[in-house]
Amino acid sequence: DALGAIARCKQLVVVGDERQLPPTRFFSRMTTESEVDEEDDDSYVAGAGDVESILSLCIAKGMPQLMLRWHYRSRHQSLIAVSNQQFYNSGLFIVPSPYTARAGMGLRFHHIPEGRFDSGATRINRIEAQTIARAIMAHALQTPQLSLGVAAFSLQQKIAIQDELELLRRQQPEAESFFVAHPNEPFFIKNLENVQGDERDVIFISVAYARNASGQLPMRFGSVSLDGGERRLNVLISRAKLRCEVFSSITAEDIDLERGKGKGVAALKVFLSYAQTGRLSLAGPDASAQHSPLEQQVLQALTARGLTVHPNIGIAGLFIDLAVVDAE
Repeated sequence: DALGAIARCKQLVVVGDERQLPPTRFFSRMTTESEVDEEDDDSYVAGAGDVESILSLCIAKGMPQLMLRWHYRSRHQSLIAVSNQQFYNSGLFIVPSPYTARAGMGLRFHHIPEGRFDSGATRINRIEAQTIARAIMAHALQTPQLSLGVAAFSLQQKIAIQDELELLRRQQPEAESFFVAHPNEPFFIKNLENVQGDERDVIFISVAYARNASGQLPMRFGSVSLDGGERRLNVLISRAKLRCEVFSSITAEDIDLERGKGKGVAALKVFLSYAQTGRLSLAGPDASAQHSPLEQQVLQALTARGLTVHPNIGIAGLFIDLAVVDAE
């Protein structure tokens, strides 16, 4: 489609992100069955010989590149910290947020240890789906002014969440006004294949994959385990503007990188660890970073006044030297 325009133009600027998903192979899905991975639910693997996008062609031609470094979407640095470290070589400029987790912003982790993944027939985590459906209803009733999107790791889990939500919506019709609000950013439930391009104030993520009924945890995480799965994960974890809540029946410690291969699985382990602990190795300033004499004097003077001061606020590119905590 673009070739006609490219052939006629004097200059060409191609904007894209190699770290996110290439254009969908919708038509090749319809015309070939050979790309379906027997073991997994909704995984389609592109043929290695195909060039995936115009962006890839331009890079292969050696055209000059420039990285756009300002990150605008996330209004809290924790929402983009993992993507910045794992996929962008910590090259993004991220404006530090004045809000803490108590203000309802940033990345949150909800561990659901009783969740089980039915690795046989249904391929869903029913308990996790029910937990998320309840969280959606709570959001609709308590913070309806914020737009919401839900992303699941698999198509089956997405459908399970929809089913559980339908049951709750029938019982609580007073929440219906939320589901028709936000005309520009309507509520959605999607699987990670379809969430690129979306952004919402709040995003819920359903990992779904967990131990099965016999307590075994196969190190397979749907399309995240495939070649290029890290790009799907990057799309998924960078959709939220204010808050991202991760619902998972497993923790980072459960993921064994000896058994679960691939960049996507390794990045998932980092993401779950960061969501749970708030600590991201390599990212952030050195705690022992040298302050200038002026900074040290200002810090001492403010502390002497009884104020709580945090040094070096931020995670990448931009840091605020000193920030005074608001007692309220």
